Amino acid sequence: MKTTKLCSLVVLLISIALTDVPLDGDWTFNIGDDSSWAKIELSDSAWYSITVPGSWESQGFVNYDGIAWYRVPFHLNSSYLEKDTLFLHLGKIGTIARPFINGVALADTMTIFDSSETAYYKIPSILAHSENLLAIKIDNKSGKGGIISGPVLISIYGPQRTVKAAEHKAHRSWYKLPFSNGISAATYNVKNRNFANFTPHIFMQYSGSEHTNIVASSARTILFNNRREVALTEMETVSSGYINGTGIIHHKLRNKDCVLDQYAFSPFTSNSPFWVFFTVLSGNSIGDYALNFEIDDLVQGMNVGKWSFQENDRKWLFVVCNYDKTLNPKSYNVIRKYKNEHPGFSALLKEIGWWKNWQQTTILPQNLSDTERSVYLQSLALLKMAQSREKFPSRGLVVHTFPPDQMAVATVPGMSFSIDAFLKSGHFEEALAALQFIMNGNSGSLKHYTWSGENRGIGQNYTVSVNYYHGNGDEATDTGEFGPIVQLGNFGLLLGNLKQYIETTDDIRFLEYYWSKISSEIVDVIINNIDAGGLVRADNGFYNGGAPKHYFYSSASAYRGLVAAVWLARMVNDESRAQEYELAAVALQNAIEVNFINESGAVKSFLEGSETNIDAATALGLLWVFTPQDISSKETLAAFEKHLKFNNGFVRFPPEGRRIGDEWVVGNMIIADLNQYMTNFKKATSLKNWVSYQAFNNYGLLPEYFSKDGSDYTGTVPLCGLGAGIYVTSFGGE
Repeated sequence: MKTTKLCSLVVLLISIALTDVPLDGDWTFNIGDDSSWAKIELSDSAWYSITVPGSWESQGFVNYDGIAWYRVPFHLNSSYLEKDTLFLHLGKIGTIARPFINGVALADTMTIFDSSETAYYKIPSILAHSENLLAIKIDNKSGKGGIISGPVLISIYGPQRTVKAAEHKAHRSWYKLPFSNGISAATYNVKNRNFANFTPHIFMQYSGSEHTNIVASSARTILFNNRREVALTEMETVSSGYINGTGIIHHKLRNKDCVLDQYAFSPFTSNSPFWVFFTVLSGNSIGDYALNFEIDDLVQGMNVGKWSFQENDRKWLFVVCNYDKTLNPKSYNVIRKYKNEHPGFSALLKEIGWWKNWQQTTILPQNLSDTERSVYLQSLALLKMAQSREKFPSRGLVVHTFPPDQMAVATVPGMSFSIDAFLKSGHFEEALAALQFIMNGNSGSLKHYTWSGENRGIGQNYTVSVNYYHGNGDEATDTGEFGPIVQLGNFGLLLGNLKQYIETTDDIRFLEYYWSKISSEIVDVIINNIDAGGLVRADNGFYNGGAPKHYFYSSASAYRGLVAAVWLARMVNDESRAQEYELAAVALQNAIEVNFINESGAVKSFLEGSETNIDAATALGLLWVFTPQDISSKETLAAFEKHLKFNNGFVRFPPEGRRIGDEWVVGNMIIADLNQYMTNFKKATSLKNWVSYQAFNNYGLLPEYFSKDGSDYTGTVPLCGLGAGIYVTSFGGE
C-alpha cells in the first residue's frame, strides 16, 4: 500500500487544527470510590462501558447520585510532547471533578463546576508520554452526573471565550487569478503585475510517479521611458480582473502620460499548452516609451515568440508561448503559424468570441441580481477552465483548484458539484465528459487492504474513487495515522449525478451502456458497505480527519444514491434491482432516523461520542434525507445558529474549547440552501448575498474560508467544484 508524502488531502481541505486530540467515544466507567482507580496498572476490563460525553443517567445509571470514575487511554505523537503545556478540556461536568494523568492528579482537590462552566486543566509536559491513561473522579449529588457535554479533548490551547465577532464588509483580499484552456495554466498577480507558475497540465500529478513541472516560473511586461524602467506597480489601476464570463485576464493601468492594457489567456482554440499575451500602450505622449516581455526559468520545450507593433498613438506587444515536451525542433513553427493566422488583435477578439459562443448556451436562473449574474457567469468560466480537455484518460476531469497548489487534483465531491453546475446551466457536454472520466477511471486500489490487523477493504470491484484521482484517471488516496482516507459518500454523489444527467438529457443510451457497471460497482458497493447497524460503515465522511466514524453525511449520501438508483433501474426496465434498491433505501433511512437524531431532535454529525457533535457539512445530508418542515431539519438548523454562527456566516465546527475556526464558505452556501429549502428566505438571501458580494469583490472567485479576523480570503483559492460549482448549483434547487 502506498503512503503519499504529500500533505493529507483531508487536512488541506478542511484545515482541521492538528492541535486537538479528541477523547470522545467509549470509556470505562465504575461507580464507587477507590484511590487505586487512578493508577495506570489497574485492570479495568470488568468495568462498564460508557459513552463520553453524555450523562451517566442517560446511559443506564438512573437516579445515581454519588462518586464515579472514568478511564480512557490516549496517544500523543511527538509534536505534542514538545510543548511545555497541554490542556485537558472536559466540557460540562456534573458536578465536582478531579482528573489524573498517568496516576498523577492535575488538581490538588476536587473542583466544583456550575452549569455554565466548561472544565479544563493544565497538563505539565513532564506528565505526558506517547501512551497515556486519563482517569477522572466525579462526584455528583443531584441532577445530571458525569461528563455531560463536550468538547472532550487534549489541546495546546486553553479555553477561549466564544464571542460573536463584528460583522465584516465585503472587500478585496485576493489578487491571484488563474487562467487556463483546460490543458495549460498560469496565474496573474494583480498586485505584483506579473505572471507565474506556467504548467502544461491543469493537474499537479499525472500519475503516482509523474509530477507536473512548472515550465516557466514567472513573466512580466516591462515598460521603459527613455530606456529607464517604469515600475508597473507604481501605475494606477483603472480596472482589473477577468472579462466577465471568460478566462481572459484584463488589467488596465495608467500614469500621467499613458494607459497600459494587459491581456492574458490560454486559447481554447488550441489543443496544446499555449499562452497568449497582449500589452497595449496608448496616449498622446508615448513616443519615449517602449515595451518588452520577460519570462524566466524556461525549461526545454518551452518556446516564446514576441512581436511589437505601432500605429498612431498606440504601441502594442504580442507574445505567444507554447510547450512541447517532445522537444521537437520545429515546434516554434506552431507559434509562428499562430501569429500569422492572427494579425493585429484578432487572437484576442477570437478568444472573446469563443467565450461568448460558449456562454450563449448558458441557462441563467430568473431574478439574478447584477452581482449574482456576474459571479454566476464567472463561476461557470472557472469550471470550464478547470476541466481537462486533454485526450483520454485525462479528458473530463475537473480539478479542485489550479497549479501549483498540490490540491490541483480531481476530487469526487468537487467533480460532483461541477457536474451538477454544468447540467443546471445547460452545459451538457461538459457534464457528460466529467461522468465519462469517472466511469472510465481506474479505481479499486482499496478493494482489499488491512490496517492494524483489520480488513478494511471495500471488498469488491468499484468504479468511483473513495478519495481522489490523478490526471491519468488512477484512483489516489492519502494515508494518515488511522489508515487510508476513505469517503464512501462518493458513491451516492455520483448516483445523484447520473440521475440528474439522464433526467436532463434523456441520454438513455449512456445509461444502458454503463448500467451493468453502475449497478454492480456503484450501487452494490453502497449496499455491501452497510454494516450490521444498518448504516454505512465508518469512514472519513466529508473530508473529516481523525479515525473513521459513522458519519451522517456518508449514510445520507448513500440514501440519496439508492433513491436515484431506484429511478435509474426503472429507466432500463430492471424492476428486480429497482425493488432491491428501494428496500435498501427504506432500511437505510430508518437506520438514519434511529441512530443520528439526538434527544433534542437535531441530527448529530457522527454516531460515536457526543450527543451534540455538530458539523456544518451535515446540512448536505439534511437536504437529501429530511423534508423542509421535519423537526430534525429545524432543530439542526437551530443548532447551527447557536453553535456555528460567526461573523456573517458559519464556521464548520463549534469554536468552544478549541481555536475559533475561519468562516467556512462551503458551509455558508449549503446552509443558505437549507434555509431556502425550509422557506427561511430572509436568512438564505442574507447568506447568499454575503458570499456573492465577497466573490464579486474578488474577481468572481470563491475561497475555502473567510478569515475569522477580517473575512479575508484564505485556505484553498479558488475552489472550483466546491466553490464555483456549489455557487451555480445553489440557484437551481437540490
